[in-house]
Amino acid sequence: MSDHDPHPTRLRALSEAPAAAELGVPSFVQHHGIARALVQTFQEAIGAQIATRGALSQEEFTRAFDLMMENWPRTLPLFARTCRGCQDGRTDPADTVTLELPPGTEEGRRRDFVTRLMYSTVTQRVPEFADPVTGNSFPRVIVPGLQANLTALFYDKEWEAMNADARSIFQLTRAEREEEVWPRVARHPTLPVLSHALFVRVMLRFKQFHFQRQSFMRRMAGAVDPRSFRFADDHFDQIFEALFGHLREEIRTELGRARMDVRYGDETSGHLLRIFDAFDTLRKQRALPVRSVGGAIKPPATTAMARRR
Repeated sequence: MSDHDPHPTRLRALSEAPAAAELGVPSFVQHHGIARALVQTFQEAIGAQIATRGALSQEEFTRAFDLMMENWPRTLPLFARTCRGCQDGRTDPADTVTLELPPGTEEGRRRDFVTRLMYSTVTQRVPEFADPVTGNSFPRVIVPGLQANLTALFYDKEWEAMNADARSIFQLTRAEREEEVWPRVARHPTLPVLSHALFVRVMLRFKQFHFQRQSFMRRMAGAVDPRSFRFADDHFDQIFEALFGHLREEIRTELGRARMDVRYGDETSGHLLRIFDAFDTLRKQRALPVRSVGGAIKPPATTAMARRR
């Protein structure tokens, strides 16, 4: 801007911020005023150019900014919460989430917010039980295997983008334990769409369901010591349903499928339906009794495993 700026009030609002700090004006009030001045300056700087090019009339442009400025006071509490959190010395809420993990795994997962978000759904939907011999607890014992599987499904750049989204969910909900995450997500106006997008992306990696399932089981066996816990087919079923069962509910109706396609791309609902069909078919097949060569009928594998417990 030139020395002959016709709106010196904007510049004065910016230049007086240090003085306001010295006078004890709360920092969130300072930030609020500075942001307001910057937005108004932005309006004045580009309004004439947009009107000249004909992309947007000056009247429409001014009306849009007037509406924004009318709603501006609503942003003050957000400035207040953010700045007061800094003044109080609070740490990033995403870094304070405490998950019930096996010993020795938490430090390596400190920055893996995707696995932490996914695992939080598992703990809410899978009942915990302890092995009577080893004392290891399912599903907590499979956290390293879950992390190995999730990270193997995506390239580094894809994973970084997903991890940033998952981190923002923890930051916005300010949840400190896994059981607090999803009730707070449900009450938020936009976080359900963001969180579901992460689960949709993971589930879409199971388009070749049987191949990916075998890979999942193999990675899980490599990450979890079989002497301490043996990950079986029934465990995969529980984890898969816990991770993606809420998506099944969303695509039961035609409206739900249309909404899914609009939010996450064409044919998304169709791909998810086919993955669920493959999963359900395999589970039904395993539930059928097996007839041996001699004619004797053996119980299904899931029943046998339940008896061993």
